[in-house]
Amino acid sequence: MASTKSNHSCNGEADGMNSSQNRGISTLMGCLDRFTRPERLGTDQKFFCQQCQVRQESLKQMSIRKLHLVSCFHIKRFEHSSTRKMSRKVDRYLQFPFSLDMATYLSSSISRSRFGNRIFPFDGDEPDASNELLSEFELFAVVTHTGKLDAGHYVTYLRLSNQWYKCDDAWITRVNENIVRAAQGYMMFYVQKMLFYKASEKQVAA
Repeated sequence: MASTKSNHSCNGEADGMNSSQNRGISTLMGCLDRFTRPERLGTDQKFFCQQCQVRQESLKQMSIRKLHLVSCFHIKRFEHSSTRKMSRKVDRYLQFPFSLDMATYLSSSISRSRFGNRIFPFDGDEPDASNELLSEFELFAVVTHTGKLDAGHYVTYLRLSNQWYKCDDAWITRVNENIVRAAQGYMMFYVQKMLFYKASEKQVAA
């Protein structure tokens, strides 16, 4: 992950990212949009502008510095209430795509959209633009949880050669992809599309 700061007066107000929330339906894309949207810092956290030589109100924005071969999204399905002094599990359905393009959330893409061709280094190193060429992922596993916050049962849906399987303890059965789409995802695993199709071709050949 990476965090960038920008000065309002020098760089202008950054546009908020379009949310993927649609008519009250929570989506994985909406979660990523919220995670990477600009955040206005408080007046006690003003950023020193090298151009103006004064402290200015600033924006902070999270982004993904580098993509790995496999991306795992762990959904926070619990919430705590300090007033009620209780915790509960969040059972709301989260819509997730089978194909996912992460280019929008990369540090290099966000920096380019906000600052144009001006490149800002991260930790002394420039963002790796090659990540954008390998930003497409395919879903290959979904972990679900049924039960309460402190107890329950885990089931995994696994995709092999475009066929989905339900792994429920010692029982493994074939399922339709619509069953997977309707599942209450707790963890979603994505692999780079290039590797996914290479693995599928090897399995078919075998």
